[in-house]
Amino acid sequence: MTCRIRSGRARRWGARATSGCLAVCFVACALLGASTSQSAEAPARRPWEGQYRIRPDEKHRLTEADVVGPDGLVYPDWTYAGVPGGIPDVAVRARPADFGAEADDDRDDSGAIQRAVEAAGAQGGGAVLLGSGTFYLDRPVIVGHDGVVIRGEGADKTRLIFRYAMPPAGVTFYRRRPGDVVYSDTWIQLHAVPEDLMALEVRVDGKTVSRRERSKHWGNTFSISTSGRSLLGKAGDGPHQMTGIAEYRDGTKKETSEEVRLSKQASPRPDPRPRMLGAIAFAGPGRVGSRIPLAADAPRGSRLIELQSAGGLEPGDRIAIEAPASDRWNALVRNACKWGTYRRYRLMIEAVDGDTIRVNQPLRLAFPVADGSYVQKMEVIRRSGVENLYLEQTENLWINGIAFSNAWECWARGVTVRKAGRHACYAVAAKWCEIRDSVFDDAWFKGGGGTAYVGWEHACDCLMENVTTYKMRHAPCVQWSASGNVIRKSTFHESDGQWHSGWTNENLFEQCTIDSQRGHGGYGYGMWASPPEDTAHGPNGPRNVVYGCDVRSSRAGVWMGGMNEGWLILYSRFQVARGPGVFAKTASFDHVIRGNVFALSDPGEPAVRLATPDCLGVELIDNRVYGGSGQLVSGPGEPELERDNHVLPATDAPPLPKAPVPSIFEWQRENCARRR
Repeated sequence: MTCRIRSGRARRWGARATSGCLAVCFVACALLGASTSQSAEAPARRPWEGQYRIRPDEKHRLTEADVVGPDGLVYPDWTYAGVPGGIPDVAVRARPADFGAEADDDRDDSGAIQRAVEAAGAQGGGAVLLGSGTFYLDRPVIVGHDGVVIRGEGADKTRLIFRYAMPPAGVTFYRRRPGDVVYSDTWIQLHAVPEDLMALEVRVDGKTVSRRERSKHWGNTFSISTSGRSLLGKAGDGPHQMTGIAEYRDGTKKETSEEVRLSKQASPRPDPRPRMLGAIAFAGPGRVGSRIPLAADAPRGSRLIELQSAGGLEPGDRIAIEAPASDRWNALVRNACKWGTYRRYRLMIEAVDGDTIRVNQPLRLAFPVADGSYVQKMEVIRRSGVENLYLEQTENLWINGIAFSNAWECWARGVTVRKAGRHACYAVAAKWCEIRDSVFDDAWFKGGGGTAYVGWEHACDCLMENVTTYKMRHAPCVQWSASGNVIRKSTFHESDGQWHSGWTNENLFEQCTIDSQRGHGGYGYGMWASPPEDTAHGPNGPRNVVYGCDVRSSRAGVWMGGMNEGWLILYSRFQVARGPGVFAKTASFDHVIRGNVFALSDPGEPAVRLATPDCLGVELIDNRVYGGSGQLVSGPGEPELERDNHVLPATDAPPLPKAPVPSIFEWQRENCARRR
């Protein structure tokens, strides 16, 4: 049967398909002046005036951050995603064999590979070419130079076996060499056996420098970080004793001590300091200098940012812009998570005019002065990557397989990672990076606390394509202010798709196959977005998009926890064993759910459940529902528009929907002028 349109409240969009991109002058963001009042006596109100559900003919509302698609829907702009110009073919500049590496000899090759990396970096970049055979890494390899690529001869020919383990004493200072001077900027890590670990502590001359105790999100923690500057805060220049202590559940302690010479000077050759350690880790310096407050609100869609002072900033500088989670904002979005980063974006300065900077692309979110928004300069690693090799970890230590931090225009291509300690391949504080043509199979630790993910964190405009994963917890995954990222043409076995935390926005999951199961730490939903009452994750932000995906799940196909504005769930198939096709609650509003197929095995469930009355403005168009309760929608929330939906008998072979174009990402690249 065809479900009726609720014509009394229906608001129809223009049905005519519009092609091309519309880039017009930006408009002031309604959120900047939004009230924080969402009172109990008026539950059926949007928490703020919506700004992302725009009709193509509303030209006064369209900004440079918006693209009118071939179906008449207004989308985010994903033409920025991925390495600008594509992944380059980098010439070979070094071979680990020239530095002592030898395949298949069971000896540690990490030093030789590290020396080859440094040699390539000293030449201004280049590929480090590993030959065929098996190479062994007894410690991580860290890349801190631009343009350095670690390359094998193929995942079936070049194998890296990562064997880093704790010494017999069970505790050690990482990468310390006898006689090393500890400078003010020296990076120090203490590592210990993780099983039943309760606390880690670093001392100098008996004084505590840093201490970390087991907490809710401890996971498989085995390390604590500090710096020479922190040691110098407790002791002056000269020789001292540095001690590391690991405390365990049964009350035992393990200790290590060494003599160090402290110096207040900066290191003449500072080590790269990865935010996340990996068997292969790419690490840029990160944010430098002071925070520069905004002098005026920066609206969504703007390229101009007015600062209190632009002194010291120049064209070509890379910056982060952030709106902290103020009391005002937390109240507005009902955020119960009092830590984390929610509204942060990474940009490049194109021009400086007085105290106003022009950046390379429009803002996806508003950055209000009222919340203490600021910019800060960044130093990053650029155009480095890893290619064409197999990597396997042998020890249950919480170390990633391949990790990128403070990385721009970097990539992993043609790699297989087997049994990573934490994340198989992961990027933090990244921009314009790519993960493609790769396989990620299993992880040692999947007991919670941020582990076994494949995706993007604090990352902007990155691309994942043609990736296959097995036995992860959350894959694909975006979290903590991740925005503008594209994950497409990939298959995820035994994991769930996640907008995991921290106001992720304008990310695209496209042409992905997800088979969600609960045996490896996933939640069982096909896709899940954290709710505002979640004290560990907080809510997710506006206009995330699901396009042309094929999802099978034991629980709801899409579960949206609330405060989600203007999401687009389009042309996808959801086969759900228990629960509805889409579940939404707590001011999850202004969504378009169009052209999907829902195959529901639970006879008590509808295609869409609007679980609270404040799930307003939802449009249900041209969906097909097979089985379930025979209802299109249920719950106290009511859709604004129902049109051309059909509820049909259950079937074992629900058809895949047909999208107006197979790929909205490729359509944008073909029809929109590249803007970077």
